[in-house]
Amino acid sequence: MKRLLLIALALLTVACGSQEQVVVLPDSIDGNLYRFGVNTNPYEFFDTPETPVPAGYKPFYISHYGRHGSRSNWGDDYGRTVELYRKAHEAGALSDEGERALRQVEAIYSLHDGMNGRLTPRGALEHRQIAHRMHEKYKGMFRSGSRHVRAVSSTSPRCLVSMAAFTGELMSLEPKLDIGWDTGEQFMKYLSSADTDDIRQEAFKYIGEFAYSYTADTVFFAQHVFTDASAGREATGCSIAELLNETLGFAAISGAFDQDQTLLGLFNVEDLKHYSRILSLDLYLRQCNSVEFGHRRMAVPEVDALVEDFIDKADTAIRQGDCVADLRFGHDYHLLAFCARIGVKGIGERLTHEEAENWPGWLFTPFAGNFQMVFYKNRAGDVMVKCFINERETSLLNLPGGPYYPWEEVKRVFRANGCQD
Repeated sequence: MKRLLLIALALLTVACGSQEQVVVLPDSIDGNLYRFGVNTNPYEFFDTPETPVPAGYKPFYISHYGRHGSRSNWGDDYGRTVELYRKAHEAGALSDEGERALRQVEAIYSLHDGMNGRLTPRGALEHRQIAHRMHEKYKGMFRSGSRHVRAVSSTSPRCLVSMAAFTGELMSLEPKLDIGWDTGEQFMKYLSSADTDDIRQEAFKYIGEFAYSYTADTVFFAQHVFTDASAGREATGCSIAELLNETLGFAAISGAFDQDQTLLGLFNVEDLKHYSRILSLDLYLRQCNSVEFGHRRMAVPEVDALVEDFIDKADTAIRQGDCVADLRFGHDYHLLAFCARIGVKGIGERLTHEEAENWPGWLFTPFAGNFQMVFYKNRAGDVMVKCFINERETSLLNLPGGPYYPWEEVKRVFRANGCQD
């Protein structure tokens, strides 16, 4: 538990004039209930401080992998849920909160418009904002030396639009950049991967046991939605538990559509916390370096292929100086597996399924989640690297010291963990 708390809670101090400002990463979903959806949580930027760059070193190259931004969910049953709320409305069984919930599920259903996995306007904005902060932070780097940026995307439309938003923002801020864009099946060999069928089936044992160890507060939910629970059941023709579960799906994606927290307020916060833990456990067991399944998940070829892509492109940029940034746009499963594979703190720890029940997944895999490696060199040509997860400075579990590491040491550790020359 201590190890998990250290992952979830980073207490950092920065000088601020004559005072000290304490920056704390949250250790629960309390401050932002959208977090309960974990990988459907809209991107949060935490302005945490950084360790100063070593004397004599300047940034010259960035290597990046970003998940697509906020998107619609898979809503094939959305119409049924809307119909249930409409039936309760027609019967006069909805409370004032229930009426507001009806309007919000109708709004989400309309915005979804039958398009599963479509990038929302918020998703595009998330990538523009990340690109804007990248440019602001490394403005000098983008204006000196090479102006070439390589951008590649998964063939998924939500990733392509994310790439367009990100690079479009860079171009608006730095019109002289030479940006190349590409996508295609060959790129999917290192831009996307998922857990294998056997992992998925075996992991469900642990996930299911944990999920069913808790009973949601249907009384709380019914009191907020209906004027009378029995009238609500009669009008909808379904159980309170069934409507609660269907409403959870709308609540989890509501932030992606810039909806307020109306739906979130229908649930006991403890219910949302348990749901968050289920999703985090699911993601960690199936995509990260878990004790039970990590050895198989890390061995998926596309994971090593992305490690090798980072190495090869960085070596070329160091040797030739012909590229200022490599930008990759893909998916959350691959981002988690890659970060686990290279030992990013907070993601790469080898946790058991019991420990993973408390892993704060929403800190690491929101919409538009990203990993960045920033390369620095001095006049002698020595190259140092620093890593960022969701724009927060981080360290590598398999290397001492940090957060600045000699590039040759980073390569050695990356390859020693399974990537072949």
